[in-house]
Amino acid sequence: MFLFTLIFSKVLIFYLYFCLTKYPIVKFIHKFFSILILLFLFSCAPKKDMIYMDKDINYNAAITQAKYLGNKLMIGDILDIKVTGYDEIAIKPFNLGTISQINSNGTGSSSGNDLAYTIDKEGEINFPTLGKIKAEGMTVDELKTDIEQRLKKYLVEPIVIIKQNNLKLTFLGEFGARGQIGYSNEKLNILQAVAIGGGTNENADLKNIRLIRNVNGIDQTITLDLTDYNISNSPYYYIQNNDILYALPNRDAQILAKKTPVLTKVLTYSGLLGLALVVYNLFR
Repeated sequence: MFLFTLIFSKVLIFYLYFCLTKYPIVKFIHKFFSILILLFLFSCAPKKDMIYMDKDINYNAAITQAKYLGNKLMIGDILDIKVTGYDEIAIKPFNLGTISQINSNGTGSSSGNDLAYTIDKEGEINFPTLGKIKAEGMTVDELKTDIEQRLKKYLVEPIVIIKQNNLKLTFLGEFGARGQIGYSNEKLNILQAVAIGGGTNENADLKNIRLIRNVNGIDQTITLDLTDYNISNSPYYYIQNNDILYALPNRDAQILAKKTPVLTKVLTYSGLLGLALVVYNLFR
């Protein structure tokens, strides 16, 4: 629509020149305002697909939403894990903080990373006393339940608290903010993710948002339509750690990006020439 309006305005300028040289001033004014109104109608037409979740909306339908299954842990993820319970002395051998304090008496203080668990290349964490525990592919809640079950051999009603430290998203394309951005809320949906990325700009194609997700070591690309009201039912409604969101440019932006230098000069100089001719006829 933008390119059409641009070309139409060039044609209008030359038509005005023709009217000035061929018609009396009264006829010219009538035709001028007629064409001006037509141009206004074309150029001010509302742009489609700019509103989130506006397509196929049904206000009478029951509100449904995709089920949140949790954030799947991956190799390289960093976890804070704390074991609590009724017996403070009994839980000490199962907490990195306690072990680090004991070791620091002979080796010096530990860094912050030493007090967290990193999932190694085998997909495991090395837990005090319990040894190697598989974590890759599990959710935080699943890992919490697994560790609590293992601890019941040693503790009475142990409670495990797990927090993931390295939650991040990558934004590419027509977002307000680009690059890698961290977030703290593990349960994050696609619209909240877009807000973290600064929202989409006016050139974004909301019907063509690419989600790139690593599943079992393989990158998968999914196309999401953010104008669709039913996106809340999509299995990709909730974000996973390390997801990549790519907002593609809309059709108008793509057309403008493909303009050759020659076409740009032709449009520019034709506009200037037409304007000069109109001014010349008005004041001669």
